[in-house]
Amino acid sequence: MSMSRGETSAAERGPGWGSRVLMLGGGLLGAMALMAITSVLPKIGTALAHGPGDGLLIKQLVGIVSLAMVVGAPLSGLLVDRLGLRPVLVASGLLYALAGTAGLYLNGLPLLLASRLFVGVAAAAIQIISITLINTRLSTDDRAKWIGWHMATAMIGTIVVHPLAGFLGEFSWRWPFALYAVGLLVVPVALLDPAIGKTPPAEEPRAQTVAPRGGPGWLGWFPFHYMLLALFIGGITYVPMIYVPFLLRQHGLESSTLISLVLTADSVIGAVMAMFYGRARRKVSAHGAFAFSFAMTGLGTLVASLSPSIPGIVVGLIIFGFGVGWFISNLMTALAAKVGRAQQGRATGYVKAAHFLSAPVCVVLMEPLSRAYGPQGVMLAVSATALVLLLLMLLRMAQLRRRDHKVAQAEGRVTTPAHG
Repeated sequence: MSMSRGETSAAERGPGWGSRVLMLGGGLLGAMALMAITSVLPKIGTALAHGPGDGLLIKQLVGIVSLAMVVGAPLSGLLVDRLGLRPVLVASGLLYALAGTAGLYLNGLPLLLASRLFVGVAAAAIQIISITLINTRLSTDDRAKWIGWHMATAMIGTIVVHPLAGFLGEFSWRWPFALYAVGLLVVPVALLDPAIGKTPPAEEPRAQTVAPRGGPGWLGWFPFHYMLLALFIGGITYVPMIYVPFLLRQHGLESSTLISLVLTADSVIGAVMAMFYGRARRKVSAHGAFAFSFAMTGLGTLVASLSPSIPGIVVGLIIFGFGVGWFISNLMTALAAKVGRAQQGRATGYVKAAHFLSAPVCVVLMEPLSRAYGPQGVMLAVSATALVLLLLMLLRMAQLRRRDHKVAQAEGRVTTPAHG
């Protein structure tokens, strides 16, 4: 389909104000979909959990959003190709607001859980569209900078959302759902900015015809272990945020405002670390950055799980935040180095799908442990997982160091000291 004259001229002038808002805010809406109601999960459980299996359903109010994102991401990409950016964006904004605010008026837990599915689909679509705008409306030099800002906005935004949701939760568990009405702002942005039209032609269409390195099919070029790594990283990131409110309540902290402030400490540290990621990667390898992240998350969850008091849990979450801040940036950067340019989009989609899938899968796996040993048992399991991955990463770094040393010796760049 061809663009209208107004859309073409807008595209030539570069992204408009609406496009820039969406480039920055798309990630924040995705983060809100997952985290806006975490501080009131215990109160929702008190109000709606009446059966033996309802405790799991309460936690899946967060987990099922990630599950829906696994479907929403590829579905929205298909619809954008067929219909263009604007209609999909308008529909997604309306769906996000309508389904997100369902907690204001729905009373049944199954219906509320179903509404969260639509929140996940809409959030994934908005996030995919915001990244598509970055990749199609900006020059190559500007894309990396804006994707960095996109991620930073999402993390910094959670610092505001957590305490605001907690404050609203003091009045009722329903009021944090009102935050999802922000999706309505997407509609006028999509309609009023002429630059948000149909996706323009790719800059380098010939790149799509290049055969992938390693073979013609995706089995030949895709690094499957990155999907497994994304699944573990998602579990390590999201599971503590779901179970920490229950851990805090077990220690006597009932206030949703105070619980949200504790969760905010993790977001603050994570956002600061994300800002310094680019500078740190000049001195630290991707494996080294992963090792640091696994060490901090493993230590942080260990401290939180073993602490006998709320201040100790807060200290553990602060340590945890130092590790979380680098996870996604490092995962995407390392993945980009593993595949050719023609496969970047597909590889990112596969890995993000695994990352989105992590929350619902991990909650199902952890719930029996939670019933048997409480939230402390879940936090200890997360800590053990992170520390095992740290060990594997250190072994991989040692292996690569030995390999590089042998290559250097073979090329005559390293001399063996003489004996005798």
